[in-house]
Amino acid sequence: MHNPSLHVDRKSHKLALWEKNFIFLPFLLLLVLFMALYPEKITAYPGFVDWHTVLNLAGLLIVVTAIKESAFFGRFSRRLLAKTGTERGLAFAIVAMSGILAMFLTNDIALFITVPLTLGFRDVIENDVKKLIIFQAIAVNVGSALTPVGNPQNLFLWHRWDISFFRFIMEMAPLFFVMSVVLVVFVWISFPPKKLSFHRKQRKNGVDTRMFILSIVVLAGFIASIEIDVAYYALAAVVFIYLIFYRKIFIKTDWVLLLLFMVMFIDFHLMSRVPFVAKLVTHFDLTHASGNFFSSLLFSQVMSNVPATIFMSKFSTGWLAIAYGVNVGGNGLMLASLANIIALRFVKRKNIWLAFHKYSIPYLLITGGLVYLLFFM
Repeated sequence: MHNPSLHVDRKSHKLALWEKNFIFLPFLLLLVLFMALYPEKITAYPGFVDWHTVLNLAGLLIVVTAIKESAFFGRFSRRLLAKTGTERGLAFAIVAMSGILAMFLTNDIALFITVPLTLGFRDVIENDVKKLIIFQAIAVNVGSALTPVGNPQNLFLWHRWDISFFRFIMEMAPLFFVMSVVLVVFVWISFPPKKLSFHRKQRKNGVDTRMFILSIVVLAGFIASIEIDVAYYALAAVVFIYLIFYRKIFIKTDWVLLLLFMVMFIDFHLMSRVPFVAKLVTHFDLTHASGNFFSSLLFSQVMSNVPATIFMSKFSTGWLAIAYGVNVGGNGLMLASLANIIALRFVKRKNIWLAFHKYSIPYLLITGGLVYLLFFM
């Protein structure tokens, strides 16, 4: 006998799967295209993946999933909401927290810490947190631009040109200031000062305090292991700990995000070697800083800012103009920064990329124009 409700459930399940994985599918299709165009390179694909980053991400995914599943942030969010009270106040608090953490823990790790907190607000307020997460992605890209350890592209440039830590910060400070001011204006305009709307009946989520405390300790240890370059051993410890105490976390972990990063590494590597892309560089005047800035910004949009940094370093020695270009460029299209992918992946809605570009593209145009007028005119 036909059951209409079962048909609806299956349709809803398929829709949920599409909404969850819509970001992954275009990159997978691009990989299939490259496989058809360059079949001789398929055996080299494993070498294109930055396995160090993938393993770090795997450890972070497991731990952050545990923090989210502990439901502790639902309780913590009530205290933060009591101090802010308005949409605008909450937005400024979240944006500031995300940006500051990104300066020292990298933009990716900052998102893994702060986005679960933002998602916890859904249990307390009726307001949609989607826009908050969009601005968190912008904020971590802004905050990470200041320091050499804030993001992978800065780390690469810092080591490649052997610049002192404090000189790097001094050189990047003007860019950070301009991007921060524009971000403050965007937050002020985008979030009204109206009172937050609270759920009349708050969702009942049992808080697992033990899981939360254990996960915070593990997270701190794992971040430290990344800093001292022993994350391989730390990942084994993380897997062992959660297999023993909280095995269910492995079912909840977003493993597709890990696969997405692997596919993206291959896609971007192959894209950077397409003759058309390499030839495009010759149309920019790389003897001037403005040419380095605009080309770095543009290539960040089509191949993400980290591969764009490595790519540009093969054609130019103007590290500061490249640094300005790729850091400004990270806040353009969704794939311009891996941090954008991580943030939007947390939301898991197919329309999130449209909402993201509603803010990110105007932000790119304004910051890019101001930076050019102030520093490269």
